[in-house]
Amino acid sequence: MNPPDFGALRTGRPDCPSDFTLDRLHAGELPKEDTLKAERHVAGCVECGARMTERRAGFGAIEGVDPRVMLARIRTGLDKPAPLPERLLGWLRQRSAPFAAAAAAAVVLLVVSTQQVRPPENRAKGSLALHVFRFAGDHSEETVSGGAFKPGDRLRFVVDLPAEGHVTVLGVESSGALYTAWPFEPGVQTRFAEGTGIALPGAVSLDEKPGRETLYLVHCPVEVGPPNCTSQGAIAAPVCPAGCVTTPFILVKAP
Repeated sequence: MNPPDFGALRTGRPDCPSDFTLDRLHAGELPKEDTLKAERHVAGCVECGARMTERRAGFGAIEGVDPRVMLARIRTGLDKPAPLPERLLGWLRQRSAPFAAAAAAAVVLLVVSTQQVRPPENRAKGSLALHVFRFAGDHSEETVSGGAFKPGDRLRFVVDLPAEGHVTVLGVESSGALYTAWPFEPGVQTRFAEGTGIALPGAVSLDEKPGRETLYLVHCPVEVGPPNCTSQGAIAAPVCPAGCVTTPFILVKAP
């Protein structure tokens, strides 16, 4: 029996990249020349742009599926496999009906092996996103919201922005205290154009305080400027000027 040809699965026009190609583009697995070709196509194709948006949103793109619950089930229930939610199965069937079961298994394996799930609170699908990378030796690797961190971990931030505007990363400690995680000092350029994968310069080291902290990427329109936000407690997003939007990333620091 021949294995299914995942490279042939596609939506859109015949000249659009296959779903497998877009998956590899999202995972950073394509050769440089193929990456540039796929990125150029996605930039000029409305439908493929939407397909990439779904991939970046992960489980957050599926209505009724909470990515945090899915990841928790996967982490704690590998010895007792549970059926996937019906909404998730329906979403998979729509995109590749002949291979729905294989695709479902691939999605679960992707979450376990790459930990790409991010909570979707306070952001529209495929728009504002905060990616947190942790330095490990001579490279950095992307982390997952809600994961464990240690005092002294060095982090850098990469953001996806739906429009030009000002960017700030704020942190809320378990006590509710608000602090600025980025920029690190006054005078740093905080205005960026619309785009994905925008690296914020510099890195931050986590302090010795254990417990849960939440980072919030704050994005404000150009006319608002860098925001002046106030804390609303440990489990609530800070209040920022009208027009600004936020998206969270949870850190759980070990003692």
